[in-house]
Amino acid sequence: MSEFFAVKPILVLGGAVGDVVLTLPHLPRSGDDIEAVPQGRQIGGCAFNVARALRRLNVPVINGMPVGNGDWGAAIESAMQELDLPVLLRHGQMDNGWCLALVEPNGERTFITITGCEAHWNKAQLATLPLEPETVVYANGYELVGEAGEALRDWLTRLPFDQWRLIDPGPRIGQLGADFFAMLSDSHTLLTLNRDEVAILCGEGDAVSAAQRFASAHNIRLICRLDRDGAWICDGKQPPQHVPVYPVEVVDTIGAGDAHCAGLLAGLSAGWPLPQAVDLANRVAACVVASRGAAGAPDWQQLQQRFPA
Repeated sequence: MSEFFAVKPILVLGGAVGDVVLTLPHLPRSGDDIEAVPQGRQIGGCAFNVARALRRLNVPVINGMPVGNGDWGAAIESAMQELDLPVLLRHGQMDNGWCLALVEPNGERTFITITGCEAHWNKAQLATLPLEPETVVYANGYELVGEAGEALRDWLTRLPFDQWRLIDPGPRIGQLGADFFAMLSDSHTLLTLNRDEVAILCGEGDAVSAAQRFASAHNIRLICRLDRDGAWICDGKQPPQHVPVYPVEVVDTIGAGDAHCAGLLAGLSAGWPLPQAVDLANRVAACVVASRGAAGAPDWQQLQQRFPA
């Protein structure tokens, strides 16, 4: 497919944070003293990674990422300006958080996170965000958990049932109670999960079968990202649909899940059927894992050159 026209706006809710990336031969054990190589400082965070990838594909984005009062906040606002993302949410008392990312030779990454204003939400703040019926909402689990995320969880579950939302619970999935997922039942919700997250939410055993049972029980769709086994769409009604992966040499898995979310959202913005949107997500994620860092999201021309569809 040589043409791509994104129309529906994507409201990207979540955190923009500072990223400090180190490569190292292996993760340290308690008491170790090992050498690491700095890979620089950049702006990241799941929501910012998603927004950046969407803007590279010329998808309309509504900026639902708080900007704080401090050095990281200033750097984040500058990065948003470069992406033509006007700041809609500000926090005058706190700075944005930051993350130390440790990358091993096989591309696996481990995060140490210091939270900031992006983890604190309130109803008045959320009420200022523009929201139309055709808007697709994205949210990530990092900002949903705990007392600080209560307002955001409540806001998401009170959206009209036919408002499309993509939720990526991420590593914090175990901190989101069953009541939250029950409140999403019967809505136009997509949950995107990797293999470990499927096991936590849906139970052990075959990931696709477990996801299909969960989708049937809650009447929502699950997108299962199963590494080399590709992605599976489970809606609990039709047989699960397999969308093959695009094999690449893995350089760095930082931002792979975020890139997949962005590709999926881009497809939804263009009005594509879900299997086609997931295929686009697989291609965008493949580009990111084949490059260093989460900033390797492609534009449409680069994507077509690497993975013609």
